[in-house]
Amino acid sequence: MSYTAEPKQQDTLAKTPCGQYVHGVKQKLSDKQKKRLLSSTSIHEVHTLLKTAFSYAVEWDLIHKIPLPRDAPKVNIEERTIWDEKTMLAALQTIENPALHLAVHMSMILSLREGEILGLQPSDLDFDAADGRGTISVNKTMQRANKDALEKLDPNQVYHTFPDRREGSKSSLILKKPKAKKSNRVLYMTKPLKEELLAWLEKLKQDEQNAPEKYSNCGQLFRLPDGLPIAPELLTKWYRLWRAEHPEFEQIVFHGLRHSSATYQLLQSDGDFKSVQGNTGHATASVLMDTYAHTQDKPRLELTEKIEANFYSQDLTPAAPQPRQNEKPAATKISGKEILEAIRLMDADERRELTRVLFA
Repeated sequence: MSYTAEPKQQDTLAKTPCGQYVHGVKQKLSDKQKKRLLSSTSIHEVHTLLKTAFSYAVEWDLIHKIPLPRDAPKVNIEERTIWDEKTMLAALQTIENPALHLAVHMSMILSLREGEILGLQPSDLDFDAADGRGTISVNKTMQRANKDALEKLDPNQVYHTFPDRREGSKSSLILKKPKAKKSNRVLYMTKPLKEELLAWLEKLKQDEQNAPEKYSNCGQLFRLPDGLPIAPELLTKWYRLWRAEHPEFEQIVFHGLRHSSATYQLLQSDGDFKSVQGNTGHATASVLMDTYAHTQDKPRLELTEKIEANFYSQDLTPAAPQPRQNEKPAATKISGKEILEAIRLMDADERRELTRVLFA
């Protein structure tokens, strides 16, 4: 058996929409679905999986040769745009939608994923914990799943399936366990975030009192005025509308807020990967550091306090030009803080490489 992957074949795979084939049957896709193509990363991962399986087949004398090209298609790493701390705060101050403001605030300060934010429930908030600072327990995620795929999912992984809002819907909104154990974590509130969360809970009570006969409490922290859950696609729509209204900010996707937050936390913590990893809940060791076995609570609490003191007190007024001073003689040693300052001054290519290493 032999196999040769021509460049044209790999190019065809790269232009294949996600979900084009299910169990070997070609699916009818919408114009929007056709634009969501297989990434080079997905093709590379499939190649790695098949190569491993065929390697065992050769070892067990089931086949004579691995029927795959020796080298996997190259992964094209696209530059991921992130915001610095001044841009994050300036953007946050322009958001008027209270639900979107809270969600963006939580992503910026706590590095939460979109599904983790919408998966929160009021019972996950403990305003008295950590000597009154307040904590948030992250142990669920919300996502929309295809009903066919949902039938094959382990029922123990799903906490709740929300009722369909449209008859004949092919997907369901579900509340489920996170994919990785490290995603289960406890995060510390900043004081402004705590105040916003308390105000949001008060708003939920007011919504229910305004129309109790029409209110349907879904149990989630993020609800619409009628009590139904805010779905991921609705939060994304709100964020895109806000982004279109504010072209002064560099365009980033909602998930980019999480990466911006993680980068900011690394800078604020003087490179304390251990504490930041505990906050972000990254599942793979290669994302931040691959040797940390346990995250201590004390340095993470100190990191939260440091972020709180720095983030909200930033001066957003343009800085006046400063007269040039005599240059200092070159130092023989570079401190950790100087290295982190150098990161702040990186150009686009250097920041792209840093982002690739941290979040690949």
